[in-house]
Amino acid sequence: MTRVEEVLVIGSGNWGLSLANLFARSYPVRVWTLDAEIAHQLNTNRAEPGVFYRYPIAESIRIEAKYTGPLDETRTLLILAVPSSQMRSAAQELAGHVVAPLVLSVSKGFDAEWQCSMSEVIRRVIPTASVVVLTGPTIANEVAEGKPTRAVLAGEDLSSLALVKSALRNNVISFEVSRHPAHHEICAALKGIVAIGVGMADGLELGTNLQGVLMTQGIREMGLVASFFGVPAETAFGISGAADLITTCISPDSRNRQLGALLAQDLTVGEALTKVGMTVEGVAMSRTIETLWALDVSIPLFHMVNAVVLGECTDVRKELTGLIATL
Repeated sequence: MTRVEEVLVIGSGNWGLSLANLFARSYPVRVWTLDAEIAHQLNTNRAEPGVFYRYPIAESIRIEAKYTGPLDETRTLLILAVPSSQMRSAAQELAGHVVAPLVLSVSKGFDAEWQCSMSEVIRRVIPTASVVVLTGPTIANEVAEGKPTRAVLAGEDLSSLALVKSALRNNVISFEVSRHPAHHEICAALKGIVAIGVGMADGLELGTNLQGVLMTQGIREMGLVASFFGVPAETAFGISGAADLITTCISPDSRNRQLGALLAQDLTVGEALTKVGMTVEGVAMSRTIETLWALDVSIPLFHMVNAVVLGECTDVRKELTGLIATL
């Protein structure tokens, strides 16, 4: 592909629709939904789409059930905006319809079974795909409202990276680029764990002093884990690392923070996830965190949050205050 002529967003959640609206200013955009019923609801209620996306959807955007419309990979940038838990099945389904697509992965998370990032999942399922990753401090509601931010576009193929960066030029998200997508994805997957911990402190009304301590400890532990995986310090402490971590910890729209607050109110993980109502990507790193802990990587905050999420610790106040006393 020499130029992008169309954008196709696979996934009609908050983030997918926010990006669709943003890029519809420059390109014809289509959104593929899970089924015809969701497509009908969104088309019928464009002015007020619903609880998970509260902004009008541009009339120029075509919304249709997945794979009911044409797919020309020679001219289309495919944006995979599905939860990390669904990325493998989404990629497997896409593989039956494409040969060598240009794919932008915008999902932050980790495949628990395969123990790999989202871009690695896509490349494993579709080896011929050119994959670029978008990550960083990108709270969907703020992007939908046109509030400025900066993010990272990362891809191993230089020509694909340049093509995507040029195609996605806009006045809301500015981009820096990288050739190491997995490095940035590891940081993106880790930051949610810290936000869950900060949410716990908020839910228990333990104050902003403690939240600041937890964020600082979280950044420290992110740096240690990043180093373990060979991720440079400038990445861990950059836009896709520390900046995204801080944003996720302080934003009232952060699902990870919301989950932590609900867990502090003695809800089970299942009950809390149901109440949040959307995917919480910080939960996906559990197995990796426990593996690192067993290898004596010093990540007491990650380990404590993970134990609460797994239901191994039920007294959240005791765990938080005990952790702080030992740092």
